[in-house]
Amino acid sequence: MELSRRLQAIADEVSKGSAIADIGTDHGYVPIYLYKKNQITKGIAMDIGKGPIERAQNNIKAYGAADVIETRQSDGVSKLKVGEVDTLIIAGMGGLLICKILERRPDILLTIDRLILQPQRDEEILRHFLHASGFRIIKEQILKEEGHFYVIITAIPGKEQYKHNVEYLFGKLLIDEKNPILKEYISYKLEEYDKILHNLSNQKTPRAEERKIEVQQERGMYKEALQWFLLEYN
Repeated sequence: MELSRRLQAIADEVSKGSAIADIGTDHGYVPIYLYKKNQITKGIAMDIGKGPIERAQNNIKAYGAADVIETRQSDGVSKLKVGEVDTLIIAGMGGLLICKILERRPDILLTIDRLILQPQRDEEILRHFLHASGFRIIKEQILKEEGHFYVIITAIPGKEQYKHNVEYLFGKLLIDEKNPILKEYISYKLEEYDKILHNLSNQKTPRAEERKIEVQQERGMYKEALQWFLLEYN
């Protein structure tokens, strides 16, 4: 089985011998891949939708993985039992939704050794949540696939706080390593903000003026991040 670059990067973060729950599993590809690689001792493929669960069940059966991987229709981790798994994978959802899924079950979080998260947006909110919930971020990745940027966060239990808001906004580890894909993403966003400001320049409505201020503030944070790379942006 060959995974997309995004799913491969997620799967690579799972430690050998782990018991995992894949939340929002869809086709069940990540648990199946990990089973085929003898990387997991147990897998629970979970999804809120009946259709995704049925697809996952068919794929699990086709790959002969039913002795290790089970499916469970569940809203987030609501049907996960304490101590069943040591690793949670939540990918392809907004960061705010991931936070809500996790905060509903603090009893589950207390027993988790590793979180592997791929938020589609609101990464800043998710990083704050992880620190407030007693997790420290040990690895961040950003990759570009088919024109889209994806951030993958790996966290384990521990105390940690960042000193600067820009580190929560873009990821301290990505900034510290001067990740070239992050630099590309920030530059892309700055260009997008410039286009928005140009389009707003001829609009004089109160809402347009409010939006200009919002965009300028957001653009300022992205420009500050570029300065952490010791680059100039004109």
